[in-house]
Amino acid sequence: MDTAPAPMGSLQHRSCQQPKMGDTWSQLPWPGPPRPAVLLVSLILAAGVMPSDAGTSCPVLCTCHNQVVDCSSQRLFSVPPDLPMDARNLSLAHNRIAAVPPGYLACYMELRVLDLRNNSLVELPAGLFLHAKRLAHLDLSYNNLSHVPADMFQAAHGLVHIDLSHNPGLRRVHPRAFQGLAQLRDLDLSYGGLAFLSLEALEGLPGLVTLQIGGNPWVCGCTLEPLLKWLRNRIQRCTAGLKEEKATTVVTIRGFAPPSKQLTHFSTRVLEEENAWEGWVAGP
Repeated sequence: MDTAPAPMGSLQHRSCQQPKMGDTWSQLPWPGPPRPAVLLVSLILAAGVMPSDAGTSCPVLCTCHNQVVDCSSQRLFSVPPDLPMDARNLSLAHNRIAAVPPGYLACYMELRVLDLRNNSLVELPAGLFLHAKRLAHLDLSYNNLSHVPADMFQAAHGLVHIDLSHNPGLRRVHPRAFQGLAQLRDLDLSYGGLAFLSLEALEGLPGLVTLQIGGNPWVCGCTLEPLLKWLRNRIQRCTAGLKEEKATTVVTIRGFAPPSKQLTHFSTRVLEEENAWEGWVAGP
């Protein structure tokens, strides 16, 4: 049976079914009727793609080069459709994106870096990272996230760095929010709305080196006691190895000390008004 030719503007990875993004994926002022001088550009815009240097399509308003797709600072209200399938680094930072559709990352198996900072995200759909098995760096800072649900990063076992800082409405982190992230080294939960953090959320992170949880409205009470005891035990274990290890990097963390086996010395200074910890962290 003969196969009908693909319509103009279609992409080579349409076989990977993506969620429908609608006819308009960004909200920009209408420039008026097209002029003859920009007829070619208008035709390309109608197709919804721009050619990239790798010969694959690149969304309008984005730049694509060496597997890096940059759609930052474009006043986008929704995520762009039809990214190059081999994209490794995707920046959607500094836009006005309020939601990411389910299955948006399903086609991009090579994605290593996803930057969604400084948008208007309130939540992320379940299973968004189900196919992002190679994702290593995720930046969700400066959004409006209110909670981190269980298994939010399910299947993204390669994550090394997660930044959830500066989400002022972030008041709940589920105990199983980071389940399965054995390679996670850096976790930033600073400057949110957290009054409590379950110890269970951190115990399953054996590779954690840096934890930033300062700038939150912590409520000191019985519910926080397990976390405080765990942190004290970590500090004591690290201090015991001071004579055998040499500290090489200075780290100041507002809130609590980072739970890390690589800590070699941690001198604490408890400030009643700030509840701050300061110390030395061993280099890699």
